Amino acid sequence: MALPHSTLAAKAMRELNWKPEQSAELSVLGDGEPGTQAARILEISGKRLHLAAEQPVKGGAAVRLEWDGQLVLGQVLNAEPGGFWMEIHHMLLDTSGLSWQKQGWQRAG
Repeated sequence: MALPHSTLAAKAMRELNWKPEQSAELSVLGDGEPGTQAARILEISGKRLHLAAEQPVKGGAAVRLEWDGQLVLGQVLNAEPGGFWMEIHHMLLDTSGLSWQKQGWQRAG
């Protein structure tokens, strides 16, 4: 049974706006130097995203993915040649009104 306050309600998952090879910005959270890299969304299956990234990402890593005003937080399930699968834990479908997004809610090194 889905909880009404869940950020991953089935209806919300259907509202993710993406297309194959969608460009996105990927951040690996809490491990080493904070930074972002370019990524591409290859596929979405349920609460999982298949991504290709410029740099390898370790299995188990916490990640943030952002594109076209949408933000998802999740964990890398498994890395494979050419990409990895991540499981979405939280998401925001419209971040356009959030001023903190690019103005310092980044962890200071």
